[in-house]
Amino acid sequence: LGYGNPASPSPQGGLGFFPLYPLLMRALVAITGVEKTAGAYAVAGIIISNICFLAAIALLVVITTEVAGERAALNTVLLFCVAPFSFFFNAAYSESLFLVLVLLSLWFARRGQWWAAGTMAALGSATRLVGLAIGPALLYMAWRRGAKPKDLLVIALLSPSGLVAFFLYCAVKFNDLFAYFNAQSEWGGWTEHVRFYAELFVKDPKTAIGGDPRHLIIILNVALLILFLSLLPMVWKRLDEGTAMLTTLLIIVQGAATWVSLGRYLMPAIGVIIVGGILLTHPKIAGWPRDTIVVSSAMLLSVLTVLFAHGFWVV
Repeated sequence: LGYGNPASPSPQGGLGFFPLYPLLMRALVAITGVEKTAGAYAVAGIIISNICFLAAIALLVVITTEVAGERAALNTVLLFCVAPFSFFFNAAYSESLFLVLVLLSLWFARRGQWWAAGTMAALGSATRLVGLAIGPALLYMAWRRGAKPKDLLVIALLSPSGLVAFFLYCAVKFNDLFAYFNAQSEWGGWTEHVRFYAELFVKDPKTAIGGDPRHLIIILNVALLILFLSLLPMVWKRLDEGTAMLTTLLIIVQGAATWVSLGRYLMPAIGVIIVGGILLTHPKIAGWPRDTIVVSSAMLLSVLTVLFAHGFWVV
């Protein structure tokens, strides 16, 4: 509802969201034949999210095992499941859907199946705006692996097609090619979501820490951004070029654009999670340090989940 404007073609804010996830919710409700209520759509969203989450876990195991072995895969999945904002993957959000499309695009690309990888990227660009980052990562990977020019063309044309279709629909239906951005502007922009907090933390750190408790969530988001950035060199050293490029784009683009909701936005930067799983297999970390990291993260996850369930602004 934060994206709504009574004078816009989307007074309840619907155009502030990309279409694939809501379309899947509508499809599931229609297939089951239940009454089309808000509750039915919410349950459909939760079902879709959890199915995608399980599929993402399976893909994460396969990809990490290929890269670093079964032990690293186990640690990667454990780290991923106890990450502070991982509860969003089980809620009615598009996080799980986007993540599984990211992983599928990388899985197909690692096998040189560029048409399939491009199709997953197209669906990703119909799920989130940042899905546009999948295309350049696939192009870079395909180019580095000597893909044919026609395959590069396929990736270039397919990967942004979900977004293009959405924007063209808005142009035809609402006479507003950029209806998404106009709806999003109701929620605020860079000044509200980055500059405000940067100035607050620098000029008045006492208020930032001891004032509005929601500021603590932003501090956590920024801390995770710093952690993810610090692990990027290892991502490029240990993982394939496509995963490294996509991880880098997701971190930098989202970290520069907003600090609000950044904790969950960083989760699809899957290269950092895989590297974290690899690090946890190191003999110096595999004992009590690993247990401390996992337990601490799980405790933080539990606190954030409870706060979220009670309507606290956990973004």
